[in-house]
Amino acid sequence: MRFSEQEMVRRHGLTLELIERLELDALVIYGNSGVNRHNHANGFWLSQWQDMHHCYLVVPRESEMTLLVGLVNHVPNARELSDVPNVVWGGYEPGKTIGSLVRGRIGLVGVNATWSDGMPWRHYEDLRASGAELVDVTREYASLRRIKSPEEVERLRGAAELSDLAITTLVDVAKPGVAETELVALVEESYRRRGGTTRITFLRSMPMDAPNGCLPAQNPSDRRLAKGDVIITEFSASLWGYSGQVHRPVFVGAEPTGDWLRMFETARDAYDSITKGMTPGSTEGDVIRNSAVIGERGYAIYDDLIHGYGTDYGPPLVDRSCVGYWQSGEEAPAGRTIEQGMTIVVQPNPITPDERMGLQLGALTVVTGGGAESLHTLPFEPLIAA
Repeated sequence: MRFSEQEMVRRHGLTLELIERLELDALVIYGNSGVNRHNHANGFWLSQWQDMHHCYLVVPRESEMTLLVGLVNHVPNARELSDVPNVVWGGYEPGKTIGSLVRGRIGLVGVNATWSDGMPWRHYEDLRASGAELVDVTREYASLRRIKSPEEVERLRGAAELSDLAITTLVDVAKPGVAETELVALVEESYRRRGGTTRITFLRSMPMDAPNGCLPAQNPSDRRLAKGDVIITEFSASLWGYSGQVHRPVFVGAEPTGDWLRMFETARDAYDSITKGMTPGSTEGDVIRNSAVIGERGYAIYDDLIHGYGTDYGPPLVDRSCVGYWQSGEEAPAGRTIEQGMTIVVQPNPITPDERMGLQLGALTVVTGGGAESLHTLPFEPLIAA
């Protein structure tokens, strides 16, 4: 599954404009295999290659790109999948290899500017020793990918469909006696049959009347389900580098109790208000105000309220600090502006103050003129596993 030649020409053109604007002689884009290879989002966008290890994409101002693959035995497959003209092994000291290819003022693009996550120190030192002037442009480069093209949105719809399949499979297989580890295997297998890959499969099961956690766990336990349990989830299936994300609680063999239904309805009310108000020109501050129902009903949140997504994680971003504005009544600052074509996960996650009970209810959305449209088709209703 490849993007069209026209789409890739568009991306290369935007990259060359950035190089010109920042007065660079080249870009060096780094990625690694973290988060199931999604730490390659920056390089993949321009090369159509997600490495199983680390790799570098070198983009000169006036000559052809070179893809430096991390492991030598991965080079043949990279040549099959990538449309970069030059695909070679980066060697055991890739910083020195890069130094032999570039001169002058070099823009470095790391994994993600949100966490200041860049290239390894040894690689950096070897490149710097070549005499190049090095400038961090991770944030500037990532901004080129902020607005998704129609081709990207179409692929994200495919990834959202696979993520929805993960939830519907969970509803089918979540029966008393099944272990969390088995649930993860069955859920991931359902969409791998259709060409999907795993980005994240987080879940936590617990008795509705004895909750013990407010967030899905990153690592499944060997706990076995029982009637009356609730399973809280965060699932992201990927389709060739692009991911959906969906959150639904699943109730095992029973309707949600009053406390769980109230929490679910709070999350749904917040989701509806956020997405309705998430129009082009709105701000992160508007998101905080539009989600105030969570605080008004006595809940806090733990995870982010919204975050950019689809390829990697980033702005716009509203984290748990928004709880302070709900509690104090202080006006939240505007923050960053939301633009048409952004893809954003909206995921209200009300939790009790003691952090022993919580759920997430959300979806990956695309910002349109009329608000944020879910790329998923799952209903926003309690899901009951018979």
